[in-house]
Amino acid sequence: MNIHKFWLKQSQLVEWGQKPSFSFKKKNNNYVDWYPDGKLNVYHNCITKNIELGLGKKTAIYFVNKKKKIKSYSYEEINKKVNIFSNIIKRQLKHKKLSSSKIMIHASASIDSAVSMLSCAKLGIFFSVIFEDLASQAITRRILLLKPDIFLTAQKKKFFFNKIIKKNKFKNKTKFIFFKDLKYSQTKKNLIDIKNKNFKSNKELFTLFTSGSTGAPKGVVHATGGYFVYTKYTCRNQFGLNTNSIMLTASDAGWINGHTYALFGPLSFGATTILVESPMLLLDYNLLKKILKLKVTILYLPVTLIRLMKAIFKGLKFQTKYLSTLGSMGEPLAPSVAMWFSKKFTKKNNAIVNTYFQTETGGVIASPIYNQKTSQSPHGSVGKLVNQYLKIGKIFKNKKTEIKILTPWPGCMKKIINGTKEWNKYWDRLNNFRMFDLATQKNKNIFIHGRIDDVINIRGHRIGSEEIESITLKNKEVYECCAISVSDDLEGHIVYLFVVSKNDNIDNKISNIIVSNFGTFALPKKIYYLSELPKTRSGKILRRLLRSILLNPSSKNYGDISTMLNKKIILEIKEKILADEKN
Repeated sequence: MNIHKFWLKQSQLVEWGQKPSFSFKKKNNNYVDWYPDGKLNVYHNCITKNIELGLGKKTAIYFVNKKKKIKSYSYEEINKKVNIFSNIIKRQLKHKKLSSSKIMIHASASIDSAVSMLSCAKLGIFFSVIFEDLASQAITRRILLLKPDIFLTAQKKKFFFNKIIKKNKFKNKTKFIFFKDLKYSQTKKNLIDIKNKNFKSNKELFTLFTSGSTGAPKGVVHATGGYFVYTKYTCRNQFGLNTNSIMLTASDAGWINGHTYALFGPLSFGATTILVESPMLLLDYNLLKKILKLKVTILYLPVTLIRLMKAIFKGLKFQTKYLSTLGSMGEPLAPSVAMWFSKKFTKKNNAIVNTYFQTETGGVIASPIYNQKTSQSPHGSVGKLVNQYLKIGKIFKNKKTEIKILTPWPGCMKKIINGTKEWNKYWDRLNNFRMFDLATQKNKNIFIHGRIDDVINIRGHRIGSEEIESITLKNKEVYECCAISVSDDLEGHIVYLFVVSKNDNIDNKISNIIVSNFGTFALPKKIYYLSELPKTRSGKILRRLLRSILLNPSSKNYGDISTMLNKKIILEIKEKILADEKN
């Protein structure tokens, strides 16, 4: 079977209004159309199809809000909510064609954001979800890039009128609608039962703005058919998702995981998904215990959250009777953390589905598979590529190599809304897709060593920041750590280590474990102890920010930090570095 036949066969995972006759068509400048002659409706595949199959009374979504209250919604209840919401949107857009409209959704993972996303999928409206706690400047920047017809927000009116609407010229082009107002205006009078319409496979479904961990945000666009087929394929193959699954994906709605594995994927199988308004709520032992009693079968968490759990949940036990699959996202998963996660939640020798993906890939590119043993996919690896039809360049055992994808895959982004210049940065001169990560391979399993600009070259030794971090995390007193390198004329690079620990006097222990694993060349020049590491909302460590402050602690130019979880930590970092310089 060739690549065309394989991906055409996978299209059978989806219910099409008009089945495609071929898988993909390459165009100029690395653009690809997936299932070009196919037509479908994502909402039908996620909700109405399951009601037709007799799953109407089944719980589709459990929602855990910030007050730690859990509420369930059946497939029928979601369908009713979406129909009401779709009516409201149609009235707001009036005579504008729905399929050419754009909506921006400003909310966390919630029933409001889920219903909004599903309504857009039903109506064929191109949408974008952005984080609820973005600064006004970051919100404005995204509005100007997307130019939405409607902006839906969970925020208060006062904030928007004072910080955004009054200060910008788009107020007449974009309608601002507040979720809190909709609750009062949702009336069942004059409701139209809106039928599902099939849309072309290459119709744009949504855009997501990248995390900002590597620079200014880019609007990554995913088309309908290819993205949805890849969503179902990776849900089934990597996680073992099926109708009986209850999946907890602790991701904000504004991340690709919040689309692929928290919403569209589970619902497309007629499964149950659990949405958590803030992933950090899961650090509450009693709440997590209560959630797991919902008979969760798949637990998919950010690595940074798992690290914190390891520090907090010592000696505590959970009811994990129904758990069959554990997954991790966001950051490299150190073997010591993976081992703890596995023992704490499953008591099985199964591999963690340590996912390797980017917003641009639409879903998982590589990971261990849910039913593999650690002997097949050892802790710390991201396993193998999702299948033999997804090929990457040669990766060596000891020599770190940049990952480049050589073949098309249906989850790949359709375009970048920032323009062709940004799009072209992803492709090398041989038209291979660049992931900008370095990796090695052992027994066919892939090990990720961080971004290409995170490789440290000290006295001729090349080492990944992830390797130093994994070794440091073997010290049980270290909860989190981040290795940052700075260029040096004599050494090549100098390493600085940022550590989160209750004990800020373990320099010798950390140094000893680094020397015993690498040698004295890898010793950090300085270890800084922080109350937390700077992260994006998805749990990615803002290495760029740490490097920027190291180079110039007095500067206030941090680049794009709009998706940063806690900006207050910047002051703590600067104070520690400046105090060190004075000494």
